[in-house]
Amino acid sequence: MKNHLFAVLLYSFIATAFIAPGFAQEQAAESAFAQPTVVYWDSTEGKALRARIAADADYWQLAPNFAAQITQSYCSVASAVTVLNAMPIAKPVDPTYAPYAYFTQTNFFTPEVEKVISAKTVLAMGMTREEMAESLSREGVTAISIAGDTFTEEGLRTLLKKALGDDGRFVLANYYRGTLGQVGGGHWSALAAYDAQSDSVLILDVAKYKYPPAWISISLLQQALATTDTTSGKPRGLVIVSKSQ
Repeated sequence: MKNHLFAVLLYSFIATAFIAPGFAQEQAAESAFAQPTVVYWDSTEGKALRARIAADADYWQLAPNFAAQITQSYCSVASAVTVLNAMPIAKPVDPTYAPYAYFTQTNFFTPEVEKVISAKTVLAMGMTREEMAESLSREGVTAISIAGDTFTEEGLRTLLKKALGDDGRFVLANYYRGTLGQVGGGHWSALAAYDAQSDSVLILDVAKYKYPPAWISISLLQQALATTDTTSGKPRGLVIVSKSQ
């Protein structure tokens, strides 16, 4: 018994002295690779990420204008007015806030926008990527629609690194919640910042009653954007918004 105990102790010592360092390195590498791909705002990881938001990130322009959707199908409209209110453009006056000019989820539906899609239709079935881009163009801004299945991870990363900085552009994402492990189907929200260390982007979820803002890895976002919109039969994706020249 003593000999057996001695052998066990000796093996443990050897393993600790000679094997453990390499094993620890492998564990650290695996741990780094297996970081969560969705990190919520108030989590420990989320707090660390938000402390690193760059001074030139779109977040600082979007946060004061971050709207909650007023119905469960108005994610597109809430996302659109969040971006429009952050832009240096002429804004309409809503009777609720008169005489102050401000985009709301009511006055978004101008006669021109109604030619593209009506409030009643959005209430019933939401808005597709192409409808979002065309509606925004009727508000006097430039809106470029990009299909989600055209992105590689590297291409998406390169675009968002630039567009989520202070370059005058804003990014609206149409993605599938299920890919993120969330409850729900297709959804719209604004992207607000890119974090290079975690290779993730911040989504300002306009369904504030349901989910807080979250950091999503580029890899997972690319998958969520490439899903098919059941209404249009086309891929979801991004709409890049900028002031018309």
